[in-house]
Amino acid sequence: MFTIDAEAVLQRAKTYPSFVLAARYWTARVAFDFGDERYLLEVVDGAPRAFSRVDGDAGGYDIRVFASTDSWDKLLTPVPPPRFDHVSYGNARRDLGVEGDVVTAVGPYFAAIQEFVAVLREVRNGPTPVRAVADVDRAFDTAVGRYVYIRIDGVQYRVYFEEAGTGDIPMVLQHTAGADARQWRHVLEDPDYQRLYRMIAYDLPFHGRSLPPTSIRWWDTEYRLTRDFLMNTVVAISHALELDRPVFMGCSIGGHLAPDLALYHPQEFRAVVGINAGLGTGSGGSDVADSWYHPRLSNEWKSAVMLGNTAPTSPEAYRRETTWIYGQGAPAALKGDVYYYSIDHDLTAEQAQRIDTEKVGVYLLTGEYDFLNTDEGTAALARNIPGCYFEMIPGLGHFGPSENPEDFKPALLPVLEEIARTR
Repeated sequence: MFTIDAEAVLQRAKTYPSFVLAARYWTARVAFDFGDERYLLEVVDGAPRAFSRVDGDAGGYDIRVFASTDSWDKLLTPVPPPRFDHVSYGNARRDLGVEGDVVTAVGPYFAAIQEFVAVLREVRNGPTPVRAVADVDRAFDTAVGRYVYIRIDGVQYRVYFEEAGTGDIPMVLQHTAGADARQWRHVLEDPDYQRLYRMIAYDLPFHGRSLPPTSIRWWDTEYRLTRDFLMNTVVAISHALELDRPVFMGCSIGGHLAPDLALYHPQEFRAVVGINAGLGTGSGGSDVADSWYHPRLSNEWKSAVMLGNTAPTSPEAYRRETTWIYGQGAPAALKGDVYYYSIDHDLTAEQAQRIDTEKVGVYLLTGEYDFLNTDEGTAALARNIPGCYFEMIPGLGHFGPSENPEDFKPALLPVLEEIARTR
């Protein structure tokens, strides 16, 4: 039997600030299945009215959150373990997930569902300790931003980038799907990285401050990121800035891009660092991917999902900052980028085995809480690249450089020092 103080949960939900904000205008019945026991949350116009144990369907529900009692025990611990740190939609992991229509029910209020789980956790354990983030002791950042013009397939793009660092070796930084180069702000300002590298963090075309091109009718076609366009963009930026075989580092789609560049453009880079990289997933399309660009779903749906991809051990201020960036992406960007992540990054084990690490160094870093931290994830990619470096970073999620720069650094700095020394 899974014990829960339903009345205490209801009263805390009424005063839990992030739940109250996320649940604004919400009217729904949400079933929470704790193994064989069901509790029903009733919300009316944003106000939680009832939370109690019920029998059967109890008149039905709009959304169902379900898990075994063992999974709930792990999910509601003060610091949940990997694979049990959040509920997900559409791909229940070990019987832990959310069901409901993504457009009319789950998507608009997924953030509220997550915050209610946080209420359950607090009622069970008490307030979660907060990992504070200190103010910086400088008046200005050192990173300087400007625009560069590049051409890809005959089309001119105005690309924004920021750079920092006095090192002799250039390094280009690729952001995650649907986001922009603000994710690299902590890396750009780190004095140890600055000493080694001239770091350049760019916004892909159609992302952040890199506006769409003016010479084509891009609004007539749904945005879709292909492998060739992505590789050509990075190479074009490198050429435009006259970089001498820079180091490439990327996270998520940038992590996938690292082995693609090592395979197809080894002459352009001295080393690649793939954060949360893998072989081709072959996952194809899904209703979740379609929901990333749906006229009835706001970017809050994207931000809420991405919060679940951060680690519970990361400072909440930086976790929320990472998802804030996702809330500001162009509506089509995330879905279009996922095309590369899920389909056009089709790297096979046989192709990975052809990557020559004598020509281009390959370094793979994956967070303990990332969904690619499995034997068939980054580890499978690493097994098929002779001479590559692979490390799993404890306590990190999908967005290491932005969600937890302090704990990411002990893994990254030795890699960058080795590249500077040997490449």
